[in-house]
Amino acid sequence: MKVFYSIWICVLCLGNFSASAQEILAPLNINSMLFDNQIKPYQSKKIRLNLPFIEDFSYEGPYPDATKWQDKHVFINNTFSNDQVTQGVATFDGLRFDGRPHMPFANSQSYADSLTSETIDLSSYSNASNIYMSFYVQPQGLSFAPELNDSLLLFFKNNTNSWEKVWQQAGSAFLNFELKFVPIQASRFYHSDFQFRFVNIASLNVNDDIWNLDYIKIDANRTNLDTNMNDVAFTREPTSFLSPYTSMPYRHFIINQNDEKTADQTCSIKNNYNNTITLSNTLNTIEPISASLLNTASINNVTMGAKAILPQVFSTFNVTYVAPSPLSKVVFKQTYNYAPINSNDLRRNDTIVRETIFDNYFSYDDGSAEKSYFLLPAPNFASKLALKFHLNQTDTFRGMMVNFGAQLPSAAGKYFSIVLYQSLGSMGSNDSIILQEDLFQVKYDTLRGGFWSYALAAPKVLNAGDYYLGVLQPANFGSDSIYYGFDVNTNTSSQFLFYNVQGSWQASTVNGSVMIRPIVGAAFRPSAVQQLNKQQQTLHLFPNPCKSIVQLNKENNFDTYVIYSAHGQIMKKAKLISNKIDLSPLQNGHYLIQCYNVKGETATESIIKQD
Repeated sequence: MKVFYSIWICVLCLGNFSASAQEILAPLNINSMLFDNQIKPYQSKKIRLNLPFIEDFSYEGPYPDATKWQDKHVFINNTFSNDQVTQGVATFDGLRFDGRPHMPFANSQSYADSLTSETIDLSSYSNASNIYMSFYVQPQGLSFAPELNDSLLLFFKNNTNSWEKVWQQAGSAFLNFELKFVPIQASRFYHSDFQFRFVNIASLNVNDDIWNLDYIKIDANRTNLDTNMNDVAFTREPTSFLSPYTSMPYRHFIINQNDEKTADQTCSIKNNYNNTITLSNTLNTIEPISASLLNTASINNVTMGAKAILPQVFSTFNVTYVAPSPLSKVVFKQTYNYAPINSNDLRRNDTIVRETIFDNYFSYDDGSAEKSYFLLPAPNFASKLALKFHLNQTDTFRGMMVNFGAQLPSAAGKYFSIVLYQSLGSMGSNDSIILQEDLFQVKYDTLRGGFWSYALAAPKVLNAGDYYLGVLQPANFGSDSIYYGFDVNTNTSSQFLFYNVQGSWQASTVNGSVMIRPIVGAAFRPSAVQQLNKQQQTLHLFPNPCKSIVQLNKENNFDTYVIYSAHGQIMKKAKLISNKIDLSPLQNGHYLIQCYNVKGETATESIIKQD
């Protein structure tokens, strides 16, 4: 995990942390878009392919098209790359097909992902056929760069069933997609079972050392100057219907839609012809749950120069759709499409879809994590994150969804508090806390894109206005450096995310969106409710609430205790005598008491002190 180690070295050299050094971005240890406990066999009817071979990865994925590829190690996506040739790329990293590291505990480099073609019949060709393979490649993209000793390699299989390396590129920092040519001009490759294989050399424990591959073409009668792809394609994901949110409850949207929707939606199209073309674009918006057509728009006779990338802008329409009920889930499915230029165009990249989900949560992220985010805590200070959101009407705050980034050693078993703030303290003032619930445990969801939902035991009715959803990691509590999923395709953290690791709140300085979502509305079925492990269940403090002295059960064998404030600060640390703890010096309020013994066992319980 080279990036992570280098960050820590830099921090140690700096000594005192700066605000920018307190927020750290790191590679993913797990790709939650692939992380599924029910991996299905990669099976399909195999066929021998013929020329031309064209693959642009412009399909949903997350695995390669099984009719063209024999393995599924690369990740098909449209979020890890920048200015791709067509929508969809194949991403090589250090994670397996199931999203887990190849070697989770090894900080070593070796062959990682591979992409192996099905057999291609070249038996009828010769050197005179002038067969060339072309492809576009980009190191780093929107994640982390491969280093110089990392590589992307290309192999051809010859007529003795042996693989020969025919091309290699060393790692480097970010580059735009570059077109590469490799000739297939040797008699040993002209056989009926020809194959090619891309392989990357990378760190085997994270999705560090990113390579993105796009638009592979193999055909006869080419030269190394043949850049004509004869294709027009959508590229990046269309922009959101909402701003700044990507999702929100429909009842909050519809009563104030002019402030919640963007002025327009933008899609990007690339002309991969070597000549100017003219096309027309349409945008249809439907609500698929009710099968309602919401709007149709078009842009006619758009002229695009050769190899040009052109944004297409559609004005946002006024929404008149009425949901079945105030709590109903609503989806806006927006489909962008244009007519093909000629019959040889790839049709699947002529359409791109963006969905906006109106449900029971607010989100700033697009649902996909490209990096991990964490805070560097200071000793004896709690680590706090707070995400600002706005209610347009009275609603009930129920809990949160969060995409926790996996880390090694695992964060499973670490605890945090959910805090709802009316306002964040500044200039020496205290935070205005509406509620706080403690001892939630870090969890990972394997089926819902990595999001785990937590329900509050005591939901809170809130009036319209601004609020801050907080995650508090108590000081010196074993919960430091919890990783969060980080979306780099949106950019809202600097406006709506705040952190506090040294006793004062700071606005985030990272570009992207931390994947935390407040949940409102009706009661919901959470991924997990507030959880205590067996050790904590055996720690009973009484009376609770108490005025001064709190007693532990006689069965407990702890000898040391620490008292934490509701803000995670250490209030007292002492030896445990006669299983009693004196709270009389403390002000009335909510505290956490953590007990230890010589065996290293711990247990934690919350308590309220009141006179």
